Amino acid sequence: MFKLGKNEIKFLYNSNKSDDREAYAYVLTLHKHVINELDVSKNDMTPTQILELAGRLQVRVIDLFDKDSDYFKENIQGKDIDESDLLNLLIREKSALKTPILISEAGAEILYYPRDTIKMDMAFDKMSSKRK
Repeated sequence: MFKLGKNEIKFLYNSNKSDDREAYAYVLTLHKHVINELDVSKNDMTPTQILELAGRLQVRVIDLFDKDSDYFKENIQGKDIDESDLLNLLIREKSALKTPILISEAGAEILYYPRDTIKMDMAFDKMSSKRK
């Protein structure tokens, strides 16, 4: 799912979140890249894809949850839940995934502010130089 070409970006976002829609608009302005978007509110992800995403971001599955979401606070926070159950919860409750996420051949990054995409060309160049 995340095998990308040199100038290709996979952009995961939730179109039900206004900040994600704003970030998507900024991503579309990255003229150096081919943008492949995935709206997680309309598309299902498999456990394998979520594990691959966690690996790309170098985080645990629990770190993929939006810790500010009501779902996380009510159903996960403070509970001892194993990773396979967390995968199933994340698949079932799409709004709990921390988005937007930008993935390129050079690396992956969770965007915390919609305008972070403005700096993405430089950020991905920087990630590329770290991997050499």
